[in-house]
Amino acid sequence: MKDPLDLLHVHPAAEGSEESDAARNLGAQDGHESSVSAEGGALVLRGDQAPAEQLSLLVSWSGHTDAGSLSEQLSESLLGALPHRRLASFDVDELFDYRSRRPQITFTDNRFSNFDAPSLELYEVRDALGRPFLLLTGDEPDYQWDRVSSAVLQLVDRLDVKLVVLVDALGLPTPHTRPIGVTAHGNREDLIEGISTWGPSAQIEAGLSQFLELRITEAERDVVGYTLHVPHYLAGGRFPHVAVAALEYAGAALELMLPTDELREASRMVEQDISRQVAQNTEIQGMVERLERNFDEYATPQQRSLLVKDDDAVPDAEELGAAVEAYLRHHDPAADAEAARAGSDSEDPGSGDPAAGAGGAAPETQGEQPDQAQAGDPDQAPAEDPDRPE
Repeated sequence: MKDPLDLLHVHPAAEGSEESDAARNLGAQDGHESSVSAEGGALVLRGDQAPAEQLSLLVSWSGHTDAGSLSEQLSESLLGALPHRRLASFDVDELFDYRSRRPQITFTDNRFSNFDAPSLELYEVRDALGRPFLLLTGDEPDYQWDRVSSAVLQLVDRLDVKLVVLVDALGLPTPHTRPIGVTAHGNREDLIEGISTWGPSAQIEAGLSQFLELRITEAERDVVGYTLHVPHYLAGGRFPHVAVAALEYAGAALELMLPTDELREASRMVEQDISRQVAQNTEIQGMVERLERNFDEYATPQQRSLLVKDDDAVPDAEELGAAVEAYLRHHDPAADAEAARAGSDSEDPGSGDPAAGAGGAAPETQGEQPDQAQAGDPDQAPAEDPDRPE
């Protein structure tokens, strides 16, 4: 069998104009150097990395579980707002069926231009507080799922990734007037227990996300997934609400401050546009009302939040916003790193684990978070829907 890592093209730290964008790339203006270096054409951790710099991996790609254009919005938000560096690219010619998913190309003035080729890229990104994480994003491959998964697993081992989080989305019969629902899955019970608003037992069509999660679980590495529920009548377009929800869940699980401000503003505009269209069509009004009745009938009244401990009350939007503002005013990343190093030598190695109810994650997650904490969703979906979440 070919080496799975042969699918990867590793990018040097300084490569071309894209990598020298001082406003976005690591080490330019943000005061942080990359945690990963390329040695002999392979990605390795820098030897001087502190324990607090241990990397996590966020995975989101387009495919049959990408309702609401989740992956594109997520990557645009993260790479557009946060310092980052492209570490590696997968060989798309080995992985994609161009005839089944034909790329777009522009034709103007008797010329072709702007070929929109598929891609699958690995980035190192720094969150709003300067903490590093890995982002694997792009298009879901058509071929060689096993080799792709093996390559990701080798990277997880080589870079000592502490947690892999996968986010995707399905179109389900839910109304846009209710909070985004979620199905949580994986092997970290502390990050998924009590989170799901709908968790069926069903045989479904697999995507690479589900296959990769299975392989990571078999390798006994920590992995969780969050499948967001998008109203089926909005699944074919850009639905910013789902990207906000995905960043909230991922940020809480990974203990990262991820940007959602622009997506929230886009959500408000989209919601106003949808409301106008619904008001002009009585048939659509009737459909939404039926979905609302079904949602309210099967809604989960209490859903655990990753942002609070099990015995705490779920905070409202104002409380979360105040907590985040207070945290940012007094936050000292250097002190946090020192505390993390000191904590690693304490008598209780699990005492600092924020995943135990995620009590420590509340101030480190983007404001206005309680939507998913109070979310509910129908307890069942039509049997004929082939794309149910696990």
